[in-house]
Amino acid sequence: MKSLTILIFSCVLGLSAFGQNKNEIQRKGLVFGFSTGITNSNLNYPSKNQNNTNLALNWQIGYMLNPKLALLLNGAVSIYEYDLSDRKILRDFGGLFASAQYFVSDKFWILGGIGIGTDAPVFYDLKPENTIETKYYSGIGAISSVGYEIFRKKNFALDLQARINYGSVNLPIGKLNGFTTALLVGINLY
Repeated sequence: MKSLTILIFSCVLGLSAFGQNKNEIQRKGLVFGFSTGITNSNLNYPSKNQNNTNLALNWQIGYMLNPKLALLLNGAVSIYEYDLSDRKILRDFGGLFASAQYFVSDKFWILGGIGIGTDAPVFYDLKPENTIETKYYSGIGAISSVGYEIFRKKNFALDLQARINYGSVNLPIGKLNGFTTALLVGINLY
């Protein structure tokens, strides 16, 4: 984990050195973004607590209302290892959120949103013959994140993000409450 952190930090420093570009970015119209990184999930089932580290994904699509404020539909994916069945399977504790992103400064932004928290199967670890594994569950959820653009050119930006996602999802065995934290690298088109 330390070597991964050092690698990410080194990449950020290198990219920011090359990304010192005085060209103004034009944030207007449609916004599309995708990011990936690492997540830590802390989940509380009725019968046990679980903590996992795995893959994080995030996507967003929306519209810039002005150069500092965007309204977005944000999808958060935090993969974890579910071990309360006959085999350990991968599932997603994430959600779909209506959110607002605000640029506090030229490169630093904050985001907050509320929506549907989900516990869903991960498509690449799915055995469709086992119908329990194909079930989707939902509840309420919230997302919050901060980011810093390290490289920009015209309508393209590369940023580093930290995300916190909370969800309260109804499962057949009871309520699953949990939160995930994630560190991500994102690509955004304005």
